[in-house]
Amino acid sequence: MKQILTILILIFLLHPSFGQKRLDIPKTQVIESFIETLPKNLEELKLKDLRKSTDSLNIRIWQTHEVFTINYNDSIFSDYKIYTTNDKLVFKSFYISENISKNIIDSLIDKKIINLKNDNFRGIDGSFIIIEISTKSNYKIVSFWSPNAERSSDCKSVVQILSFLDKAIDTRNLQNEFMNSLPPGNYRWGMTSIRIDRLIDKDVAKTDFYYKAEEKMKKELNITDKTNHWDYPLILVNNKQAMISDLNKYNDKEIAKFEILKPDNNLVAIYGTNGSNGIVIVETK
Repeated sequence: MKQILTILILIFLLHPSFGQKRLDIPKTQVIESFIETLPKNLEELKLKDLRKSTDSLNIRIWQTHEVFTINYNDSIFSDYKIYTTNDKLVFKSFYISENISKNIIDSLIDKKIINLKNDNFRGIDGSFIIIEISTKSNYKIVSFWSPNAERSSDCKSVVQILSFLDKAIDTRNLQNEFMNSLPPGNYRWGMTSIRIDRLIDKDVAKTDFYYKAEEKMKKELNITDKTNHWDYPLILVNNKQAMISDLNKYNDKEIAKFEILKPDNNLVAIYGTNGSNGIVIVETK
């Protein structure tokens, strides 16, 4: 009952009107860019447009490569999506239980998320947090550039909200689960990219050299088919970065050199973090 009364109070706090939905959308370059790409993002991530929602309350928080949505109507539920791109957008949805969702919405209300005002601050390097808030009759959107608790009281609230969300749904673990579910390849992540690599599936035909290389990697680098993507070695074929699957292109008679370097500080000094899990060196004839 307390939860329902709180939601009803929020609806009136957002200045309800009878008729067309009231839109509170700041006219800033950041928001305009977000609105322009919103239809495409909603379609690709299979999300509903909160501007058209008739639910009692919806809150959606966009961060780089992640979006969290919580909905209240007859019941409360929430959804956390993580996404990235290579040739196309790839995402994974995690549905949050009703009990956890109730705690989250209570916390968002306590931290006065609906009272946040758009932050016009913008620095040189960072990322934006976009927050959408929708009721039956109102839609509001605000943005924050890399919120710093010392910059303003609203930024402090956003920092607290994000910290609470991270703990409530264990975002780090979910992100690791997502990355480990990706097929091998290079993916966009923030301002850089991540390389996902894996041993070839058991049902794929393999060359004699690949069998040899895989067994040696398993033995000397403790690699298994359950190894986390960030624990795989750097693969170099003819001095060029490659994937483990590339080793399956060669037969043993085509190989001039095959060597595995175990992780040490010298490898990190030469190859950076890419060399922190060891290096597989292959040279062909």
